[in-house]
Amino acid sequence: MEEAKIVSGLKKRRRVLEYLTGYGFITPALIILGVFAIFPTFYVFYLSLFDWSMIGGKTFIGLQNYIDLLFKPPYANDFWHAALVTVEYVVLQVPITMSISLFLATLLMKPIKFRGFFRLGIFVAYVTPLVATSIVWEWIFHPDYGILNSFLKLLHLPPSQWLIGFPSALFAIVIYTVWHELGYSTILFMAGLTSVSKELQEAAQIDGANARGVFWHITWPLLSPITFYIFIISLIGSFRMFTPVLVLTQGGPYNSTTTIGYMLYREAFQYWRSGFASSIAVVLFGIIFLITIIQFRVTGKKVFYAEGSEGE
Repeated sequence: MEEAKIVSGLKKRRRVLEYLTGYGFITPALIILGVFAIFPTFYVFYLSLFDWSMIGGKTFIGLQNYIDLLFKPPYANDFWHAALVTVEYVVLQVPITMSISLFLATLLMKPIKFRGFFRLGIFVAYVTPLVATSIVWEWIFHPDYGILNSFLKLLHLPPSQWLIGFPSALFAIVIYTVWHELGYSTILFMAGLTSVSKELQEAAQIDGANARGVFWHITWPLLSPITFYIFIISLIGSFRMFTPVLVLTQGGPYNSTTTIGYMLYREAFQYWRSGFASSIAVVLFGIIFLITIIQFRVTGKKVFYAEGSEGE
């Protein structure tokens, strides 16, 4: 009886030590997550309830910032215009990036010459800082000395004003961000393609399927989980797009490239209205959260997971 109590006590002590060891390992990560992610999120919501210019005391005004932002001109006009520009940017950028990335990933999975060099070249753009590449592309888009207009001239096409024209400025932002984001999406698609069953593809070919049939009926369904992940990540990143607008156009011309992200920056660090800017951040968070939920409900059901796992 005494031996059973001693064994039971040792087991409990070992279980407690295991719990303490586990929590000890994850505590540094939890502290970093709490300080740099969770606390700022709640603090932004707290600030959105105040009128504050970053200097001096805060004045509690409740939901007035949200009422001004969503319903009261001219703030509401600016916000809904920025929301429309953001949606236009997302609708253009995300499908183009995903389509070209899938094409490049399929191409780079083939045994072509200099494959490693091309893989490196595509990914280098993604790891290069946004500000540095934006400055280079500012020269590329230059209406008088830029490479793009020289290329259009060779094709006997009229030159474009690019960053200073309307609506070419938004298209220029889309071109730049597609170029910058290609590397990340292409690498993910390549990782997804390596997991596609070669046996199923060969079985389809033996049954008479051509290359297009193998892709649409075998490769594409098995690639749907990684496609869904890239779609979610790309959509969230596009709604938060800010740096290219700051460097290339500063929201112009005529606010045609003012996205919600740039409007947030302008209110916080140019007009020094931190409370109002915080309300923009909270509304943007709500929009992204709502769209993500809808995506999981609508698109997530069409994702095919192998080995009998659930579709959501």
